[in-house]
Amino acid sequence: MESTRLPGKPLKLIGNKTLIQRVYEQALKSKAKEVLVATDSEEIISHCSNNGINTVLTRSDHLTGSDRLAEAADNLNLEGDQIIINVQGDEPFIDPEDINNLFDLMVQTSSNMATLYATLDAKDITNTSVVKLWIKDDRSALNFSRKIDDKGHINQAKMHLGIYAYRASFLKQFVKWPQSERELDTQLEQMRAMDNDEVIYAKESISNIHLGVDTKEELEFAREIASSL
Repeated sequence: MESTRLPGKPLKLIGNKTLIQRVYEQALKSKAKEVLVATDSEEIISHCSNNGINTVLTRSDHLTGSDRLAEAADNLNLEGDQIIINVQGDEPFIDPEDINNLFDLMVQTSSNMATLYATLDAKDITNTSVVKLWIKDDRSALNFSRKIDDKGHINQAKMHLGIYAYRASFLKQFVKWPQSERELDTQLEQMRAMDNDEVIYAKESISNIHLGVDTKEELEFAREIASSL
């Protein structure tokens, strides 16, 4: 609710539904055993309750989204090998199959952490708000960065998408590690995992629309897209 670029954004309307309601409904179409909204906002809890959306209330002092997710997992008493898919609350057009595919990737690789990527548009090469990802042949992540310093790396760069899968036991361990120097420098949580020698696997997204709603302009674009679907 306290987004600096778009205050109150989870409850902004896109058509006749709020942003958070659209994300929730897309996630419900996946094969997930349970879908919940984790939030520290009583206003969001109230909205969700009025619309039949399951929630878990978390503390307001978390430094990162992973910290909030870990508290939610703890509150739900999830078993250690349970796989959690963390969908950002500002992705109204996420394809449910992306959620399923990320789960499948975790199973196939027996990994603790996985994520998604898409093709990097030319216009985003120099955009430091767009996180870049490089992957190895075995689908593990080589590096994440907001910048592409080496011209030779442009062709291999992918656009990282802010959706993660974790095993519950790893998530609890992850949030106990201190934030690493590279994490603080890049403001990318995944660097903490890599700096602790954890392998992160990645799969290409099948979504046709990759739009995180962070600004007024993106909200208007989302409204245009929703009206045409």
